[in-house]
Amino acid sequence: MEVTELWVREQVEQIRPNGNLVWSSQVTRCVINGEVIPAEKLERTVSELTPLGYPARPITIPPPSLNQLDDWLLDLFGGISLVFPLSEIGIGDRWQQQISVGLKPPNEPRRLTVTYRLDGKETVDGRECFKISVQLQSPVKLAWEWKDASVVVTGGAKVEGVFWFDPALGSVRRKRVNLSISYTVESERWDGFQFVQTAKFVNQTTEVEGRLLSPK
Repeated sequence: MEVTELWVREQVEQIRPNGNLVWSSQVTRCVINGEVIPAEKLERTVSELTPLGYPARPITIPPPSLNQLDDWLLDLFGGISLVFPLSEIGIGDRWQQQISVGLKPPNEPRRLTVTYRLDGKETVDGRECFKISVQLQSPVKLAWEWKDASVVVTGGAKVEGVFWFDPALGSVRRKRVNLSISYTVESERWDGFQFVQTAKFVNQTTEVEGRLLSPK
């Protein structure tokens, strides 16, 4: 089991006239299984978000790579964030976010549907927060073909989590997300005499626990 600890500094760099936020995220410390990652390898990203939390511009998702399949799947399903609907919501209400992946048939997923629900209110670190659950379930089907070989990946992914949103601060105070990915890789290749078939099963579980350190 791999344990990764991240310390991230996030801040609003600019507020656009239309209300959009230019938001930066800097990893200041990363520890993987007790090993501290050098500072020059830590990432900084800048994005623009609408007041409801949506990306201001369409997200471009790179095509999957067989050699980096696990990383691609983790990036695709593990990057779910909190967004809000345009209309007013109450306790028990649900809303959805549609994310276009851009894969072509028969590959899946071509679109992700993320479902949110306002479960109620809970106190986190002495502050009253909205407790919002998130769910996503999607099939995975990817295929590659070459002259003398082919690979087919079939399986699925499931995301379940909770965000605790502080309305007074306008930020998430705590989040907990569980991601499960399982798939089978079936390959066939010509070795010069016959087609050789192999199969491999992969099952991954990722647990993310995050908490706002400051401001309190």
